[in-house]
Amino acid sequence: MFEFLLVIGLILAYYGYSVTRNPHIWGDQGKDRIKEEYWREYVLRNGRFVMYAGFLIAALAALDAALTLASWLFLVLLLGGLALLGYPLAHWMKKTHGTWNPWPRKQKGKKH
Repeated sequence: MFEFLLVIGLILAYYGYSVTRNPHIWGDQGKDRIKEEYWREYVLRNGRFVMYAGFLIAALAALDAALTLASWLFLVLLLGGLALLGYPLAHWMKKTHGTWNPWPRKQKGKKH
C-alpha cells in the first residue's frame, strides 16, 4: 500500500510545484467563480496546498514503510511525554528569567 501512496504523494507534490512555477498548468478550474484580479493568487495558493499535501502523503507513506503502527504510536506517546515533562521547566524559566530559552543570546550593538 505504501508504494501506491508514495507515488501519488510525489505526483501531487510535483504537480503543485509545477503550478506554483507556471499557473497556466492549472487551467480554467474554478475560473468562473473567482474575480480576475484574484485568479493568480488563487492558483498559487492551491498549487502550494497540493504540493504540501503531496509531501505529507509521501512522508507518511515512507514512514509507513519504515515503521509499524505500534512503533508509530509508541514514538508519538514518547515524544508527547517528553514535551509534557519539559513544560514545567519552560514555565519556570519564563517566570524566573523572562524567557523559556535557557541559552543566552548575543546582544547586537547598534551601529552609529
